[in-house]
Amino acid sequence: MAEHELQRLSRLIRWLGDTLGRVIVRIAGPEVLETEERLRHLAKESRNGNLAAAAQLEQEVAKLDASMAFEMAMAFTTYFELVNLAEEEYRKSILRLRRAQQLEKLSSFPPKESLEAAIVELRRRGRTAGEVQAILDSLWIEPVFTAHPTEAKRRTVLQTLRRIARILREFSEARPQQPKEELERELEREITVLWLTERARTQQVEVEDEIRTGLWYFDATLWGVVPQLYRELHRVLQEHYPEVRAPSRWLFFGSWIGGDRDGNPNVTPGVTAEALAMHRRLALTKLRESAEQAAASVSISARRDPYARGFMEWMRHCPLLSSYIDCFSRRYGWEPYRIALAALVARFDEALQEVSTSHLLEPLGRVLPKAEPSAFREVVDRIFQSIRQSPACAVAEGPLWDLKVALDVFGFHTARLDIREDSEQIGRAVGCLLEAREGVRGYHELREEEKVRILNLALAKMPSEPSVRIASDNSVIEQVLRPLEIYRRAADLYGEEGLGVYVISRAHGPSDLLEVLYLQKLSGTILDIVPLFESLDDLRSAPEVLSTIFQHPLYREHVGQRGDRQMVMLGYSDSNKDCGYVAAAWALYKAQERIVSVCHRAGLRLILFHGRGGTIARGGGPAARAILAQPHGVFDGAIRMTEQGEVLSTRYHDPELAYRILEQVVYGVLLACDWARHSYSTVPSQWADAMEEMAEEGKRAYHKLVRHDPDFLEFWSQATPIEEIRKLRIGSRPSFRGEARSLDDLRAIPWVFSWMQSRFGFPEWYGLGSALQRVLERGKEGEELLREMYQQWAFFSSILDNAQLTLRKADMGIAALYAQLVRRESVRHRIFSQMREEYDRTVEAILRITEQTTLLEKEPVLLRSIRLRNPYVDPLNYIQVECLRRLRSLADRSTPEAQALQAVVELTISGISAGLKNTG
Repeated sequence: MAEHELQRLSRLIRWLGDTLGRVIVRIAGPEVLETEERLRHLAKESRNGNLAAAAQLEQEVAKLDASMAFEMAMAFTTYFELVNLAEEEYRKSILRLRRAQQLEKLSSFPPKESLEAAIVELRRRGRTAGEVQAILDSLWIEPVFTAHPTEAKRRTVLQTLRRIARILREFSEARPQQPKEELERELEREITVLWLTERARTQQVEVEDEIRTGLWYFDATLWGVVPQLYRELHRVLQEHYPEVRAPSRWLFFGSWIGGDRDGNPNVTPGVTAEALAMHRRLALTKLRESAEQAAASVSISARRDPYARGFMEWMRHCPLLSSYIDCFSRRYGWEPYRIALAALVARFDEALQEVSTSHLLEPLGRVLPKAEPSAFREVVDRIFQSIRQSPACAVAEGPLWDLKVALDVFGFHTARLDIREDSEQIGRAVGCLLEAREGVRGYHELREEEKVRILNLALAKMPSEPSVRIASDNSVIEQVLRPLEIYRRAADLYGEEGLGVYVISRAHGPSDLLEVLYLQKLSGTILDIVPLFESLDDLRSAPEVLSTIFQHPLYREHVGQRGDRQMVMLGYSDSNKDCGYVAAAWALYKAQERIVSVCHRAGLRLILFHGRGGTIARGGGPAARAILAQPHGVFDGAIRMTEQGEVLSTRYHDPELAYRILEQVVYGVLLACDWARHSYSTVPSQWADAMEEMAEEGKRAYHKLVRHDPDFLEFWSQATPIEEIRKLRIGSRPSFRGEARSLDDLRAIPWVFSWMQSRFGFPEWYGLGSALQRVLERGKEGEELLREMYQQWAFFSSILDNAQLTLRKADMGIAALYAQLVRRESVRHRIFSQMREEYDRTVEAILRITEQTTLLEKEPVLLRSIRLRNPYVDPLNYIQVECLRRLRSLADRSTPEAQALQAVVELTISGISAGLKNTG
């Protein structure tokens, strides 16, 4: 990055900081700003190695009362929210510049990891038009939005930040002669609102709130972004492979929000019905708007265009339009395209009137008239093709294109809604049903083989078409079976396009899949059955489970009904929590290879569903690199991946950022699919053996501390703000899966969240140092082997590069402050010493292998950003530790003093998350 570009970013940050300073002085007073500057100065001096400054910083924070501590937390939190916007605007300006240079042919190289970069690379590799067409025809890219509770910001705050982002763009693009005073006044007004807005939610988030928030990203961002992405692929193909045609639907979306009932009692059948209705309402509303915009852009007269005359003749015989032609002909006369689109607007209005949650909850059997998306697509396609063939062909590339893509991608449902349920809950419900219907007792306690035998008998008796709802007053049956009945009702009313897949959390054996097949046959619903393998043991057994179930005739028949495809989900979060960073990464890699092999032998198309989160410990990291780091043979163009929590707000709140994220995913999938078709190389045995050895050593080190040290959970509960995080009102889902409070039942999100807040970053690196050291102990041979793996194997380099980032964000000096919260000195000293030793071991090993003198040396922009942020993050950590110490010393947590301290802790959680750009 050129120095003048960095200076431009620095000026933007200074402008925001100065404006924030004025707001603080005006509202809170000069003392607040002076105290904030003093803490920041001491933190900066401490970072420069001044031990006295570190001690003074701790003393200054200890003197703050709860009120002033809150003001300090607000100052640093707001600063990070603004800095993040500045960095985003800077990043977007660079992307705009590169894209403009490419379109104007000022640069011979397309932007890195762009759609054009992928197509150019395929051309460089010598791929024929037929080979590229085959890749495109296989594309299935489906991001799945989830409500995993890691977004610490209220939607109100997000909307304010979006307005400030718009101001920053206008300020950056303003020409020198344009007055900027009004923008500066507007910025100060918005920062004032931001400063005075409550950060903490006043009540627990409900599932309906999460559904609305998830749909907001489609309404505000994705509805406009996706057609742009489709348009760009069309453009680059025309330039590089003009004979290749992109499919009409290769990128679309799924959602868990309102259907993910795994351990969340708040996701009731009624909530799922409401989610389906809300998805449909938004899609129809947005399509109506798009149709109106398209109608205004195609005022082509049939008197002047013979193609329009031909369309007018076809339109008269179209059942969807015919009853409206006379009405709209009086308004638009000889403009057949406008007449047809106006009729579609009226039809969308009719379809909106039919959307009702109560209809979805009615007994099965009664079916209302439904609007068929295919009929609407036919009309729009006819208009599109008619204009494309005429001299007015350029008109088709405007709003009409957007409407066509929106119909293909979003349809009448916005995103496919999945059902997710825990295997234990499914088993209990099936056990109750088998007892009531077949007289089988104690099903849930049976061995796997006996469960399969009983399920085979029950499936053999199943009627082909259930006619009535299964009545039951059993709450377990109601919670598990009723959503499937609602899905059957939705299929009858609206068609199957909006129905997603059925995900089985913590899948262990073939009986888990057969239980869901039994439930689906009982309810008359047919969905893809998707096992989610999460723990180390389940990842290892996944290929055998799949191989066994594919030999089951009834399940194989079910898969045949689903197009001979099998979707398999891999859990990144829980596998990491189960066995540590290195062992989980290697287990996931091997599982993918073996699962692909099993599916190919069975003649099935595999769609891997990656359960990734935002942090490295939960599978996060750069999208394209993550895809290209997977085994070469696993991609045939299909991928599904979760987009969770704060990932939604950081990636999809802004159209330009959303576009960039999605094109990076497409870039990775296109090239990974090409490698899968043309590269038959396997991982060298020497590399695989080294990974096997390192995974085992990493797991041993991780288990020694996490699983076998009896005091570890005590250390974790006291050295991190886990209890305070559990009390945050940021999601509808409980932190634990059930009533138990064990580490196994703890959700991975609060586990990672708590370690990130306390700057340990523990789940994202612990065990890696021991693993690497195991090979480095071989001497020069081991060191050269690891360097070779790092330089030539994308999977291994991603492990080390991702760890570098989290090790940089971690800080053992700050973590030591949190360790002081552990009451027993012996526990505190022993466990923290082990962590510090492993941290140092990991850093030293990575530097040797990557041949750097400091972490992220080869990523100077990222390194600079982290270094500049630390003096602002550190005070938040000091304030959090001090307030945790005071809060935990109080016998009564309901007093005003306790509530004031709790408010400070909650605000620091938000601020540290913004500063580190990570939560859980």
